[in-house]
Amino acid sequence: MSDKYAPAVNRRAFLGRTSLVAGGALVGGAALGTGVATAAEGHQVHRRSPMSGHAVGDFRPPNIAATTITYRVPTDEPVVALTLDDGPSTKYTQRVLDILERKIVRATFNLIGKHAQALPDLARRVAERHEIGNHTWSHPNMTFAQATFADHQLRRGAEAIADATGHVPATYRPPYGYFSGATIMVATGMGYPIVLWDFEFNQHGESAAANITRMTRLVRPGSIVLAHDGGTLNCDVVVAALPEFIDRVHDKGLRFVTTSEILAAKPNPTTLS
Repeated sequence: MSDKYAPAVNRRAFLGRTSLVAGGALVGGAALGTGVATAAEGHQVHRRSPMSGHAVGDFRPPNIAATTITYRVPTDEPVVALTLDDGPSTKYTQRVLDILERKIVRATFNLIGKHAQALPDLARRVAERHEIGNHTWSHPNMTFAQATFADHQLRRGAEAIADATGHVPATYRPPYGYFSGATIMVATGMGYPIVLWDFEFNQHGESAAANITRMTRLVRPGSIVLAHDGGTLNCDVVVAALPEFIDRVHDKGLRFVTTSEILAAKPNPTTLS
């Protein structure tokens, strides 16, 4: 199956087409959105794209009426989840693992299946201490993915990750935060919690010091933090900023947990804002 994907779409505009529900998550759409689009505009996007993914059909999970997509957990528990995407990589992953071991922090690594297959020893090393998530087989843009393509990406990714690490991925994160209805339908059918993020390391030119200052200001109970340990982004800034950021989070009385653990934190709806 081809791994070709649709042109990029502005995430915040695209993801703004859905509505919030309790728990800091969304039903039938996406999270992190700030833009607004009408239903008619949404249908126009669908008609223009032959790859548009319906959340209906043979892949629809039986007996499931709704799903949630979490970008931050509304909780007062002093917990934060650190997540790392796009690995494993020979350039960055071991350096990140060394920092986490030194700081006694567990994280969730959202692995790309073909990277795990190419670097099974390193992927297994990650899974020895940390939680593993599914970040698809080859990291395509899933904005308009149809169910067959989404099923291929998630299942092939899961199989490669499980073969390399000996662990079944616990959660699903769509590449770039983009996804179609069909993608969410397939992920839900596979039993995945779908997890995005509250804020992220800026790997597009912001210095390590600026990252630390900004993220220390933003972090709060229930935050899910995005970083990368592979792919095409400059991960050197993550390696440089991560130790002090961890210290700053601890100084605020917060502790790091895995994605699954933060999803299980006691919710407090008053923390939604």
